[in-house]
Amino acid sequence: MSSQPITPLSFCVMPSRFLRRDAPHGFAEWSDREQRAFDDATLFYDVFRSGAPDTVYAVGPPLKQTFRRFLKRAALTLDGVPAKMREISQSRRASILEITAPVRTPVTLGISHPQLSFSIAIAPDNLHRYADRRAMFTLSRNNTLEWVRDWARFHVETQGVEAIVLFDNASDIYHADALAEVLDKIDGLATFDVVPAPFQYGPIGLGRELTSARYLQFGVFEITRLRFLQDAAGVLNMDIDEMAYTPKGATVFDIAADTDAGFLTLPGSWRYPEPGAPMMHGAHTMRHSGEEEPMYPKWCLLPRGPHLGKSWRTHGLKGVPDQVEEGCGFFHCRMISESWHYDRSEYADLALEPDPLAQSVLVPALTGRAA
Repeated sequence: MSSQPITPLSFCVMPSRFLRRDAPHGFAEWSDREQRAFDDATLFYDVFRSGAPDTVYAVGPPLKQTFRRFLKRAALTLDGVPAKMREISQSRRASILEITAPVRTPVTLGISHPQLSFSIAIAPDNLHRYADRRAMFTLSRNNTLEWVRDWARFHVETQGVEAIVLFDNASDIYHADALAEVLDKIDGLATFDVVPAPFQYGPIGLGRELTSARYLQFGVFEITRLRFLQDAAGVLNMDIDEMAYTPKGATVFDIAADTDAGFLTLPGSWRYPEPGAPMMHGAHTMRHSGEEEPMYPKWCLLPRGPHLGKSWRTHGLKGVPDQVEEGCGFFHCRMISESWHYDRSEYADLALEPDPLAQSVLVPALTGRAA
């Protein structure tokens, strides 16, 4: 396998005695837990070379007023050469800085401010390893290793995934190398990266003020796009509890390539395990016998297609209408979760019935039995 499996981010966290990110509206009314989960210290999640010479990207949470003023007052250099900074963010939940200087392959970003000076190592980009490959990516924390294995193997075998970028958000039940060992054993996976992301995910809750302060996922999407996958043949975004399906004989990448937009929307629906079955993807062959819960979609796209350069979102591309194709979607496996967001076991008493589609998609791929 042609991979350096553990790939660090080159991040920058401001010292505790120094500036803090501006608190969101309503912050004073948040609970102690929600306030502690807010990231007020990270300046950059990652600083890395772009695919173009002389250019570096710094991706992080939104700067807000305080950090933006700090950077405007600072002198930036690449390997000691004065550099120019341009903010190219497309979202209020992530910041992207484009930093340029006449240095072909810079290795150090210097930031000199009247109150504070420091340097940050510049990471290389990984675009060449994913170029022309069918790739998938996600952000994970503490997901059972067997779940990660089945999620990866399923998509390699049924959707033709060749490469995976897996961000690990500070798991504390295993180290990142355990994830690398799992992916290294997936037949057909040509390359992968496990990327430790030791940052606050953001406050948990359903209000707009809380969801707007969850910065990490948006930053991860930008790092994935700019450092890893913008030259890939296709990109699929699926969480560990999500399993994409398509009509037999085609993959999400094939179908996305056949659309004018180079983009495929995947509608989702919850699936549940059979009563008494182990909590594994392959057991999620039951559906609610009542009305389906509405669910946000996921997606697959050709990054060098018509939407080249657009930021990726959790559920699509901003300003791009859904592109749904018959027979394509994903199963959201209800009990493949550590219940970090809410207790999913509260749904265990739902009236369930077998779902022939889930049986035909999940059982053969994950258990080796005919559906």
